[in-house]
Amino acid sequence: MDIRQTVFFSIEIWGAFFSLIAALTIILTRHFNKSGSRKLMLTMLCSAALMICDAVSIWFRAEDSDTAHFVERWSTFAVYFLSFLIIPLSAQYVSQIIYKRSHGFKLYWEFVEWGIFIFGALILIINAVYPFIFYIDDAGRYVRLPLFFWLPGFIGFIGILTTMAVALVYSKYMMNIERAAVVSFLTLPLVGIIIKLFNHETPFVTIAIVISVIILFISYEASYVQFLVEKEKKLSEEKLKLVNQQMKPHFIFNTLTLIRYQCLTAPNDAAQTVTEFSNYLRGITDYLTENDCIAVEEELDIVKNYLRIQSKRFGDGIKLEYDIEETDFDVPPFSIQTLVENAIHHGLNSGKRDKGVVRISTKKDGKNYIVTVEDNGKGFDTSGLRNTEKNSVGIMNTRNRVEIMCKGGLLIESEPQKGTRAVIVIPE
Repeated sequence: MDIRQTVFFSIEIWGAFFSLIAALTIILTRHFNKSGSRKLMLTMLCSAALMICDAVSIWFRAEDSDTAHFVERWSTFAVYFLSFLIIPLSAQYVSQIIYKRSHGFKLYWEFVEWGIFIFGALILIINAVYPFIFYIDDAGRYVRLPLFFWLPGFIGFIGILTTMAVALVYSKYMMNIERAAVVSFLTLPLVGIIIKLFNHETPFVTIAIVISVIILFISYEASYVQFLVEKEKKLSEEKLKLVNQQMKPHFIFNTLTLIRYQCLTAPNDAAQTVTEFSNYLRGITDYLTENDCIAVEEELDIVKNYLRIQSKRFGDGIKLEYDIEETDFDVPPFSIQTLVENAIHHGLNSGKRDKGVVRISTKKDGKNYIVTVEDNGKGFDTSGLRNTEKNSVGIMNTRNRVEIMCKGGLLIESEPQKGTRAVIVIPE
């Protein structure tokens, strides 16, 4: 290889290395935007493969042997194939950003891009058998045929311009750095294609892709930083709501009234209730400012003290059942407690059943830990679940904290006059 080829070969190798590192970084932060990060990761891997194939082509171009010519021929084919493939992959990433920021506005133009890719792949396959665009001669020289400008150059133009048009039309859903990254990711290779039409020996397209991939990755990291800031802000807001939610004056007043009554009628029971109430308040105050998840056993201790007090208030009107199979995992503070309170106040307290039942269970299902809180209360129509949650600060707070703190989820199932079932799913 001459000096110029050596320089371009080094650029390709370092570009591929950076793309692989970027893909690995995206894998480590994929929980931030699972679908979008997966699409960007595929784009990065495609970019890395493209640069490796181009580097291989440059390397074997300097050798004069049948093996070198064979490798150069198919590495050149792979370069064009991956150049087509990267267009719909980047379109999918842009589409996912718009979908997420617009809260569900789905774009289908990416299918047009996949159609363009399929068309481009077909003509490359045909060209490999019956050359009509380009070919590698027996001396390893790259030869352009009359249709080279239209195919594949024209296909690349159409695909890139289509994605750029959509990105510009819906740019309001992107951050400034994302807009700049997407535009550069599309315009730089476009400039490279134009230059390559007049100077096919220099890999300007792949160099442009190296630069644009770096910019696109930086924009992703900027989005991730913003996500972390918003996550911390949301968690702080949820914590304030949690403080207001847990310090319920009605429960405190009702418990003090119960203790006063027991002091007059059953002093020993009053002493036991005071102990349970003290343990409950200690648990509440200990974990109100907790930023991390706590052991499920600690959460259940708070719940059990709460339920013991409630069972004394309701007497035989409430039955408690526990089925604790798994305790080796963590949950957000007061997540189970909130669901239990909801079961008693909205499920049993306002129901028409003679005896209310609250059942708490934990188990492991595959790679998920499952916490279930069930009651046989009045239930409700789940078709209005979204409005029900909006009116229940506790449920919304619990859902948000489970998602933010544990990357889990909260599912609620209910049927009128049959009861409600709330399920917390915590991944390993």
